[in-house]
Amino acid sequence: MPKASKMKFYAVAVGRDAPNIYTTWDECSAKVSRYPKAMHQSFKTREEAERWLESKADVTALYSPENLRTIARGTQSSPIPVDSDDGLQRDARALGIEPSPPEQKVVLSPEQSRVFAEVKEGGNVFFTGSAGTGKSVLLREIIKFKTGRHSPNVIAITASTGIAAINIGGVTLHSWAGIKLGEEPVDRFVKKVRYQKSLESLRKRWQQVKALIIDELSMIDGSLFDYLEEIARELRGDSRPFGGIQLVLCGDFCQLPPVPGRDKKGREVPAKFAFEARSWDSCIGTPMMLKKVFRQRDQTFANMLNEMRYGKMQESTIRIFKSLERNVTYSDGIEPTEMYPTRREVANANTWRLGRLPGEPRIYEAQDHKGVDHKGEQISHERMLDILDKLVAPKTLELKVGAQVMLIKNLRQGILVNGSIGQVVDFATPKEAVESGTKIAQVESDKLHSRNGTSNINLVTQEILKYDWKWPVIKFTNGETLVVTPVDFTVNNGDGETLMARRLQLPLILAWALSVHKSQGQTLERVRVDLRRTFEMGQAYVALSRATNMEHLQVLNFSKEKVMADPKVLAWYGENVSTPEQEFDTDDDELSAFDEYR
Repeated sequence: MPKASKMKFYAVAVGRDAPNIYTTWDECSAKVSRYPKAMHQSFKTREEAERWLESKADVTALYSPENLRTIARGTQSSPIPVDSDDGLQRDARALGIEPSPPEQKVVLSPEQSRVFAEVKEGGNVFFTGSAGTGKSVLLREIIKFKTGRHSPNVIAITASTGIAAINIGGVTLHSWAGIKLGEEPVDRFVKKVRYQKSLESLRKRWQQVKALIIDELSMIDGSLFDYLEEIARELRGDSRPFGGIQLVLCGDFCQLPPVPGRDKKGREVPAKFAFEARSWDSCIGTPMMLKKVFRQRDQTFANMLNEMRYGKMQESTIRIFKSLERNVTYSDGIEPTEMYPTRREVANANTWRLGRLPGEPRIYEAQDHKGVDHKGEQISHERMLDILDKLVAPKTLELKVGAQVMLIKNLRQGILVNGSIGQVVDFATPKEAVESGTKIAQVESDKLHSRNGTSNINLVTQEILKYDWKWPVIKFTNGETLVVTPVDFTVNNGDGETLMARRLQLPLILAWALSVHKSQGQTLERVRVDLRRTFEMGQAYVALSRATNMEHLQVLNFSKEKVMADPKVLAWYGENVSTPEQEFDTDDDELSAFDEYR
């Protein structure tokens, strides 16, 4: 006699008629099929399904009309009649939202592939290279592999700063490690984590992790590296370097250095680079250098930046940089982005320029929602605000017609990307977009594909199509004009999956000015850099290397004294990696990795 099949309960958090629970897959499938961002899961009991739906309440609430209306406050709301999801698809096509092609696979260069292969084999890897050599692209591919189904390892995704961590879907190294400021003696920290029940989840995190990713390693202090290495061995009871955790480290020591610490009396303690850590040589073998430059395709400009990176410039290079002080004008009225060393200068410059424009600003207020911490418990409101404050996406965004803005999410590979500059030319509702023939932008990272490989309109955009809310119309430097609508920014727990917090906001920031720190990893089409206020090693190099070419770069107050490279870094690269002359390659082939994410 055949066994009776066990009943399953299918919970649908995001889908048609959601949230809801169904007892057959056919019922569930009908509610999630062809539904963008559908979220569902099966359970053995109804109680489990109900608890899961409760845990996802913030996710479903994020996309509510009330949230979207709050973002576009001050605008009138009048629904567009839509009877079904098929109707939404038809309305989307009428608005000029064309289905995006299936996501293209990133093709790594041979040297990137060698790093990737070493990671797949389980080796500890530190890969480095000058700005624009595809470090971020490679790291994203490594993370994708490590978090995929074919790689069941527990992974920690971290970076030295909040901005860098969010860019790769992780958290700061301090946050993941649970060390706060890292001032507690190792033995005391280890004892506390071992025996305090409240820290059980932190203990498990350290004991269960198989691979630790750290991005922007140049800003990690060598003493901190040693501190974490000792903690790993003690908490894991494993005498191998870093307690046997696989290390995947990425960064460029010629860029921004570690921030100096302070002793108990408040005196500044000189920072050490990670390669100066006592445990560095035992943890990391030969560094792997990425030499092929994707960002700058002008060989002369690429060579000049490489000289600048090492602080050893020829007289001809100095003369060319000084000649870039000339004014650069553009017929479309979109100015170059000015680079400043501090956030205060950036805020002052952007606020002043916005205030000079006529008319009242239109205000877009982000909607924030909190997730769970490493224990699976909901984080506090204060913790959520602290996390989301590190996002590039602002809590409040003020715009006017004429405002210069920058995309902070990819719209189209290699064309309209994170870093693309534009200008607000109007504010329009979806109906007005139809009448004017203006397309509504889709954010690449928010699109999902159905099982047959076709693209779906993202859920936020579908909801927006129903209402006559005003959204900014942006004319970009490539000549395209698009209506830009809110998208979802998420902050994960460092495992690549668990959500800590999320923000719904326009993927735009004011872009007359940008800080050097926030520009790290960006590719900017038009740049103006004033080196007069440069105060840190590597700062001038980071700022100028954001530019793609000299034609659209203006450099003010250039002097060789402002181009500073740390002698310790130069000596280390010379001994362990390569000389500047050996390091550089700007062939035009195999540019697909850069085009994928630039």
